[in-house]
Amino acid sequence: MRVLVMDGAPTGADAQAVIACLVVRDGVPAMLDSRIATGRGAAEQFPQLATELFARCGWTHSMPELIGVVVGPGSFTGLRASLAFAHGLAAGSGCAVVGVTTGEAMRDALQAAALPLCARPLWCTIARRGRVFIEMPGAEADTHVSAHMLDALDLPPGPLLLAGNGAQWVKDAVPERQDVHLLPLPQPDPLAIAATALRRWQGALPSRAAQPLYVDAPEAKLPAAGLRPAPAGSAV
Repeated sequence: MRVLVMDGAPTGADAQAVIACLVVRDGVPAMLDSRIATGRGAAEQFPQLATELFARCGWTHSMPELIGVVVGPGSFTGLRASLAFAHGLAAGSGCAVVGVTTGEAMRDALQAAALPLCARPLWCTIARRGRVFIEMPGAEADTHVSAHMLDALDLPPGPLLLAGNGAQWVKDAVPERQDVHLLPLPQPDPLAIAATALRRWQGALPSRAAQPLYVDAPEAKLPAAGLRPAPAGSAV
């Protein structure tokens, strides 16, 4: 089975967007090759990177049989760009698209690392305006994501194990906490994303729409007087 994975969730000038081709043998994904784009707007390079990647792997754009794409939390633009490309590619190839959160992809690695510390794992993602998104990977059917101001963090009691590209930010924001530990995993690797996408596609995980995971409420608001009426004669 041929699986394509994309992660355009990381945000900021140091962000890395990843796209990778994998094959599944005996239920286990194996990497063929990957491409990384860096910086702001990195995920917008996925169409060109996919063309280069497919040529290197001997694939055509119609060959993926499953696309696993990170839905968030993370960059507003990166998520929309990567998901739009994933759905467009799937429409052309006829394959399925499966959404995965970063915390879901890293659940097994986080829980394995947290166990010896008797710690609760938290996945921390850089957000805008001095904030972080914190995902608490729980049971396989349960994941909770919330947004926090760094200067007003409301963390659960410890011990805690932090990972993700915002983990150092969170640790630095609570210098008085001696029960907070760091795991140097800034983002999930393609193998972890693919394994989680496969489990979801096979029904071992609850379904999740391949749509952006927006933690914050929309900033845009409808006009107080309501929307303007549609032009006369337009289709509804």
